[in-house]
Amino acid sequence: MFVTNLKLAIRTLLKNRLQAIILIGGLSMGMATCILLLQYISFELSFDQFNHKKDQIYRVVNERFQNGTSVQKGTITYPTIGPTLKADYPEVKQYTRLSYNPDLYIRYDNELNKLNNGFAADEHFFEVFDYPLLAQDALQVLDETNEMVISKTIADQYFPAAKGNYNAVLGEGFYIDDHEDVFKVVGVFDDIPTNSHLQFDVLISYASFVRYVGAGANDSWTWSDFYHYLVLEDGTDVAAFEDKLVGFSEQYFRGVEVSGSDEVFTLQPLLAAHLYSQDLEYEIGETANGRAVWMMLIIAFFILLIAWINYVNLSSVKAIERSKEVGIRKVVGATRQQLMRQFFTEAAIVNTISLVFALGIVQLLSPWFAQNFEIAVEEFSFFQGHTLNTYLFLSLFALIVVGVLISGAYPAYLLSSTRISSVLKGIYAKKSGSATLRKSLVVFQFMISIALITATWMVSRQISYMSKQDLGFDINQVISINGPELSNFDSTFIDRINALKSELTKHPNIKAMSTSSREPGERMGRIFQAALVAEKSMDQHFTSNFINVDHSYADTYSLIPTAGRFFRREDHSNDFNQISSIVVTEEVARKNGMEPEEMVGQRLTFGGREKQWEVIGVVPDFHQRSLHHAIEPIILFPFYEPYNSLSVKVSGGDIGQTLAFIEQSYLSVFPGNIFIYQFVDEQFQRLYEADARFSNILSFFTALTILIACLGLFGLTSYMTFLRTKEIGIRKVLGASPWSIINLLSKDFLRLILVAFILAIPLAYLFLDNWLNNFAYKLPLEWWMFVIAGVAAILIAYLTIGFQSFRVAMTNPANSLRSE
Repeated sequence: MFVTNLKLAIRTLLKNRLQAIILIGGLSMGMATCILLLQYISFELSFDQFNHKKDQIYRVVNERFQNGTSVQKGTITYPTIGPTLKADYPEVKQYTRLSYNPDLYIRYDNELNKLNNGFAADEHFFEVFDYPLLAQDALQVLDETNEMVISKTIADQYFPAAKGNYNAVLGEGFYIDDHEDVFKVVGVFDDIPTNSHLQFDVLISYASFVRYVGAGANDSWTWSDFYHYLVLEDGTDVAAFEDKLVGFSEQYFRGVEVSGSDEVFTLQPLLAAHLYSQDLEYEIGETANGRAVWMMLIIAFFILLIAWINYVNLSSVKAIERSKEVGIRKVVGATRQQLMRQFFTEAAIVNTISLVFALGIVQLLSPWFAQNFEIAVEEFSFFQGHTLNTYLFLSLFALIVVGVLISGAYPAYLLSSTRISSVLKGIYAKKSGSATLRKSLVVFQFMISIALITATWMVSRQISYMSKQDLGFDINQVISINGPELSNFDSTFIDRINALKSELTKHPNIKAMSTSSREPGERMGRIFQAALVAEKSMDQHFTSNFINVDHSYADTYSLIPTAGRFFRREDHSNDFNQISSIVVTEEVARKNGMEPEEMVGQRLTFGGREKQWEVIGVVPDFHQRSLHHAIEPIILFPFYEPYNSLSVKVSGGDIGQTLAFIEQSYLSVFPGNIFIYQFVDEQFQRLYEADARFSNILSFFTALTILIACLGLFGLTSYMTFLRTKEIGIRKVLGASPWSIINLLSKDFLRLILVAFILAIPLAYLFLDNWLNNFAYKLPLEWWMFVIAGVAAILIAYLTIGFQSFRVAMTNPANSLRSE
C-alpha cells in the first residue's frame, strides 16, 4: 500500500509541476533558513557547556547603592570576596579569582608581542574550569610567583620545534610587561574553545600579581577590580544562599562604612554569563544579546510556518479539483484512512525533498552566512569525528515529522472527508468550506511579513540615527595609539610626552596630540562619594566617571569650555600633591544644581579624603559611550600615565605617510615599545556592531519571509485564476477591460492584506518598543512609519497578484470558451 501511495504522490506532483515547484521551493528556503538560524542559536546556547561543573559554577555580581540608588552593577568586586565566602560558608566548594589585563606584553628573546586577553589567575583556576592542560610540571599550577601557563597557539608560535610535545616547553621563560623577573612556563593548555565566554592566551600566577601591585590585591575591602567564580556544593539552594549574602555584606561592609556604598552581592550562573550580561559593567567575557538570540529563534519558526502555510493553502484550494478523484476512489471502495495515508504520503514526500534541497542550500550558504553576518555557526556535518551526529539526525527527523503533521493534516482531512453525493452533484466546487481557513492563513502570513518589514526599517533607521548623532566632541580624523606602557614613569616622562607632541605637530598633516586614560568608546573609571566642600553631608554625595587627560585633550577633540578654562601645561606635575585642578562636564554641574558658571571655582572631595580639587572649567557633555547609554557626569583630571593612550588629530592628505612619520617619532622618543594604532571613529562605530549585525540578519530573513509568502500568494492566485478562466472569458466577451479583470482578481486578496496590515501594527509596535528600550536616545515610533511599511507590503502583494492576473486578463477568450 505504501508503494502505491508513493507512486500516486509522485504522479500528482509531476502532474502539477508549478504547484510542486512553489511548494518545494518555499519549503526548501524556509527549512534552510531555519537550519541556518538554528546553527547560530545552537552555537550561542553552547557557551561554557563543556565545563563538567557548569551547573555548579556561579560568578559573583556586585551592585552598589548610594542614597538608595544603584550606582554600579558589574562583575568586578573586591579581592577578598571569593576566599572569604569559601571560609565562611560550607555551600562554597571552591573559588577562583582573576585580575584582567587587557594590555599584556610578553617577550621571548627579542620578540615582543602585545596580547589583549591576559589574566592573573590563582591556583584554583583549573580546578574550577575544564580547560585541558596538555602539559604541566606539577599537580597544581599557578601556585607560586613568577609562574605562567600559555596556550597551544602561543607555544607553537614561540617554540615550533616542540609542536605536539609540549612537555619540552615547560621551564622556558618569558618576560612580562616591563618586569625584570623571568616568568617560568609551568603549563600549556589547549586553545580555548570559541564557545567559552572567557578568552585568553596567557595566565600569570595571582601570587605574581600580588607581588608587583601590593598586598591590597589579596586583602583589600575597598579595591574593586577583581572577578570571582564560585563552585557550589551539589544540591545547594542558590536562592537561599544568595539570601545569606545580605548578612555577609552587613558583616564585612557595615553599610556604607567601609566602601562608601551599600554592597549587594548576587550570583550569576556560568551558563547565563554569555547571553545575559549586557547590563553588567566591566564585563570581561564574550557576550551576546540573549533576547536577540531568542528573537532569531522565533523568526526562524515563523519563516518555516509561513512555508508550511503555503502547502496548506495550495492543497486546500487544490482540493476543489481533486474532489472528483477522491469521489471516484471512494466509489471503488477506498476508506477514509487509506485516503488520509495517501495525502500524508504526499506531504511527507514534499517535506523530504524540500529538506534535501535545504541541506544543500545550508552547505553552500553557511560560510557566506557566517562571513557576511559576522557570526559563528557550528559546522554542519552528519558526523562528529567518526561518530554519527545523532542530534542532527533526530532534529531533521523531527523537522520532517512536524512538517508533515502541520502541512498535511488539514489537506488530508479536507480531501478525505469529501462526500460522494456532493461530488457527483458538483456541489463541492461551489462550496467554500475551506475558504475561511485559507483566508486566515493568508492574513497570518502577511501580518508576520508586514511586522517584519516595519521592524527591519525601524531598526535600520535607529542605527543610522545613532551613527549620525553629534557626540559632543569631534572624533573624526583622530588616530588612537597605544601608550608607551613599557616606559618608566619617571621625572622625564612628561617632558618626553611634550617632546613627542612638539615633534608631531611640526608635520603639516597633524593638528594636535593628547593623552588620555580612556579613548572614546571605552568605559570610564568611577569615583564614589564625590561631594562639594561646602556641602559634605552624606545625602549630597554623588557618583561620577573620570578620565585622566592632558592639556591638549580639548584641542584634539574640539571641546570648547562653556565656562572657565581647560587645563594648561602648568596644571600638570610629576608630584601628585601639586595637582589640584579639575575640569567637569555640564552634567556634574546639573548633579549639584548649578549652572556651569556657578560650578567654576567650586571645590570637590572624593571618597571622604581631605584633599580638595578646584573646578577650573566646565565643558559640554559628550558621549564617551554609545547612545545605548544616557549622558553621564565626567570629571577630567590632569594626570599623565604610561598606560594613557595617545590621540593624534590629523587632516587630509597622505595618511600612510603621516602614519609612518608618527610611528618613527613615537619609537624614537619611547624606544622598546610597540606601535599599534586605530582610527577613533571606526573604534566608536564598533560599539554598534551587534546592533548592525542584528539589523542585517533581520533584513535578510525579512526578505526571505516576504519571498516565501509571495510564492504562496502567486501559487494561490494562479490556481484561483485557473478556476475562474471561463468566467473571465465571458467577462471579456461582454466588454470587460484587462484592468477591470486584474482588479476583480486582486481585490479579495488585497482586502486580506489590508486586514493583515491592521493586525501587524500592534505586533510591530510591541516588538519595537521593547527593542528601543535598549537605547537612551531613540527615534519615536510614529504612525507614518507603519503606514509606509503597510503600503510597501500591499504594493509587493499587488505586483505578485497582478503579474498572474495580467497574464490571464490578456488571454484570448476564445481559448477559454472553446470547450463550451
